[in-house]
Amino acid sequence: MMTPAAAIASVFRKYADFTGRAPRSEYWWFGLLLWVVFFVLLMVQFIPTGTTDYGYTSYNLSIVTMLLAPIVAIGVLLPSLAVLVRRLHDANFSGWFVLLGLVPVVGSVVLLVLTLLPSNPSGSRFDVTREPKAAGLSYQGSGLR
Repeated sequence: MMTPAAAIASVFRKYADFTGRAPRSEYWWFGLLLWVVFFVLLMVQFIPTGTTDYGYTSYNLSIVTMLLAPIVAIGVLLPSLAVLVRRLHDANFSGWFVLLGLVPVVGSVVLLVLTLLPSNPSGSRFDVTREPKAAGLSYQGSGLR
C-alpha cells in the first residue's frame, strides 16, 4: 500500500504514461486529492467578500474559482486518464475499458467496480519491459539491417 504522498507523486511522475500498472492505493489517493481540491474550490466560491452598493453580499471570489476550476480540471485530465488506464491494467483489463465512461450512468458504475477490484497477477502482461518482444518475425533476408 502506497502512502498518500508517494501515490500522488507517482501519478504526477507518470503524468502521461499509459503503460504499466497502478495499485488501488495510488488510484484512490489521487482521486481523494482531486475531490479535496475541487471541494475547496467550491467552498471558496461561497466566501463573502463584502457588500455591493445595493446592500447585497458580494462573492467576488466566485469569479476566480469559475476561472480556476476549469484550468485545474484540464491540467489533471491527462494524469487522471493515465492512472485510470494503469489501474485497469492492474486488474487485468484493457485500458480501452476507459471508454465505458462514455456510456451514461452504467459506464461509470462499471468503471467504479473495475477500479475496486484487487490486483490480478495476470495483469503483469501490461508491465513495461525494456527488451523488445519477439513477434516471431525475422529480419534475415528482408533487406533490413
